[in-house]
Amino acid sequence: MARDTYFKCRVLDFMGSALAKPDVRLVVVGPEGRINMGFILRLARNFGINDLCVVSPQFDLSDPEVREFAARGAELLSSVAVKSSVEECLSGVRLSICTTSIADLESDVLRQSLPPYLLSYVLPKSGKVALVFGRESVGLKREELDKCDLVSTLDTGTDYNVLNLSHAVAIYMYEVLRASMRESYEVSECEENVLKALRKELEELSKLLDDDKGVRAFRNILFRANPRNPECGALYRVLKKIVFQLRSRDTHT
Repeated sequence: MARDTYFKCRVLDFMGSALAKPDVRLVVVGPEGRINMGFILRLARNFGINDLCVVSPQFDLSDPEVREFAARGAELLSSVAVKSSVEECLSGVRLSICTTSIADLESDVLRQSLPPYLLSYVLPKSGKVALVFGRESVGLKREELDKCDLVSTLDTGTDYNVLNLSHAVAIYMYEVLRASMRESYEVSECEENVLKALRKELEELSKLLDDDKGVRAFRNILFRANPRNPECGALYRVLKKIVFQLRSRDTHT
């Protein structure tokens, strides 16, 4: 076998064992710049992302300036979903990742972040993944960050890591694509209905304990760990028992 043919076969063998390309929903909250929105549409077209959801845009998405800078990405405008809240854009999502330039503050559980180059360790092999980006001016608000399963920050190694919105989108899209190229191994991931049930029990636990910070920390750890299906089922049963016991305690006091 010729040497170049041999290496071509080896590459194809590796690609065959790679993960399927993640099913990504790109969520942009409150975009303020037409040019940035155009570039984001172009990036979505570049990376083959057809699921876009925009929350309360500050301009008409069909504006000529948006179309000009979107280039061939303008063809995606007809399928962009426009919503009034982050929750609506996260409907049906298996894993949601909010991006922020402010993270890892010692006393702030909500902002304990994951760098984009580690996304390969948490991205599921199936189901929809939402990447959520905020406004050019102030990014995502705390209440919006709290809607996501994980928070991610792109650390530039300087004291100024606030990137242009479309530049940040480009880096995250590339990292997600690169994550799909890693060699896979067979694991049974959490079923989507179990993840949904886990989120519900965590919300109940937060109310019963009146401890948003503690429960948020648990949620951070849970989704960074990317537990397997049997573990998710066991965690759900434990949480359900804890919630039941706490409700019983409140009833008898």
